[in-house]
Amino acid sequence: MPSAIYDKEQRALLHERILNSLTTGIYVCDSDYIVRFMNEAYAAYLGLPREEIIGRPITDFIPDTRAPFVTSTGRAEMGSLRTFKSPKGDRVIVVNRLPFKDGEQVIGMLSQTVFGSLEELELVNKRVEELNKKVASYARRIKSALSPRYSLQSIQGESRAIRQFKERLTRYARTELPVLILGPTGTGKELAAGALHCEGPRREGPFVSINCAAVPNELFESELFGYAPGAFSGAHKDGKVGQIELADRGTLFLDEIGDTPLAIQAKLLRVIEERTLYRVGSTQPRTVDFRLTTATNRDLEAMIAAGSFREDLYYRISPCILQLPPLNARKEDIPLLIRHILQHMGRENVRITDSAMKTLSLYCWPGNVRELRNVISGTLSLCRDNTIDMGDLPPKILSNFGVCSTDASLASPPASLPLMLANNELRLIILTLQENNWHVTRAAGILGIARATLYEKLKKHGITRANCARLLQDGETTA
Repeated sequence: MPSAIYDKEQRALLHERILNSLTTGIYVCDSDYIVRFMNEAYAAYLGLPREEIIGRPITDFIPDTRAPFVTSTGRAEMGSLRTFKSPKGDRVIVVNRLPFKDGEQVIGMLSQTVFGSLEELELVNKRVEELNKKVASYARRIKSALSPRYSLQSIQGESRAIRQFKERLTRYARTELPVLILGPTGTGKELAAGALHCEGPRREGPFVSINCAAVPNELFESELFGYAPGAFSGAHKDGKVGQIELADRGTLFLDEIGDTPLAIQAKLLRVIEERTLYRVGSTQPRTVDFRLTTATNRDLEAMIAAGSFREDLYYRISPCILQLPPLNARKEDIPLLIRHILQHMGRENVRITDSAMKTLSLYCWPGNVRELRNVISGTLSLCRDNTIDMGDLPPKILSNFGVCSTDASLASPPASLPLMLANNELRLIILTLQENNWHVTRAAGILGIARATLYEKLKKHGITRANCARLLQDGETTA
């Protein structure tokens, strides 16, 4: 029995030592407001020894104490500010007041300081504000990283073909249906996907773009679906969130969908249909909600026939199909596109001569807008006096080998190669002479030939100042 009493006394002493070691103040009073316990920190706030306080009403030291309210109502008060006088001057502390009960009856109150002073509270607030700023900064970075680089305004052009495309895009954007964007390389499929997102109801959500052609097959599953901790050798210890999960409540854009491995196509189909996925190495399903947009320059129907693309996946991604027109189907947009490219490069003061612009408009542009951008970038390094002329254009443009199948000139059977080259030569000579007001020496310099050679070619093609307009229109030649 004595040992039990000893143990009880030791435990009580231990508890008191623990409470006294706290930097926050604590006191306990009964229903008559008599202080039954107070630790040294709270006594220090009052500026009195604990022995003078314990056993006396708390109202003797804090006349406006909230103890009567808490003990009578049984309701806690959290985060209250308390100001009282002490030998060191007025003190302000933040306190929690908690009633404690014996069954249903309130028998007392515990008062606990949350912060020892306003300085401590301000320090905590400052830390919280710093953390909030960091969180806001990270949120902005994440939003920026998961935002589309392009919008509907990024799609330049006033031709009938591009206006019809943009009108259909805007209609599709208002829906939640998957959209398949088709078009040759360089036509701007990523621009269209960004515009769909920005014009749709999920514009405030993330835009996650995945180039399926750029992901190695062995990493495809972990990149798209993520993986659990320790899923495979070399996996991060915390696991990884997949790209599809990042698109939750936003848009998932799968560029070059035709390059997706067959094994992944089956799993991707399940995610699209069920809106749930499993990370690699995990059995825990995760719900995802996204609007699906895909793009390709490949013939998916031919791939289905060849067995390299799933037919069921094709029908799930293609309720709405957007066909981007190639540049040679909207050549009237070329001057506008060139001006936009120059402005984007900060070179809006650069002028393009009429002959150079006509030559650029005659070219086929098999690489579409991407090739046009590359050509303009190259010519800027050659041009003088902020003027792009015929001599600044690359040889492939001048020779015009990229003949378009949509050209009216090819509505009839194709001409022989010598006749085609002669016609192109004729057009270049006439355009250059017109641009230089029929100054033969200057035109020969721009064309990179001797003046005598230019005179021979004028004679060869029968070009004169009087008949050049007709020759340019008809494409006649004596070759």
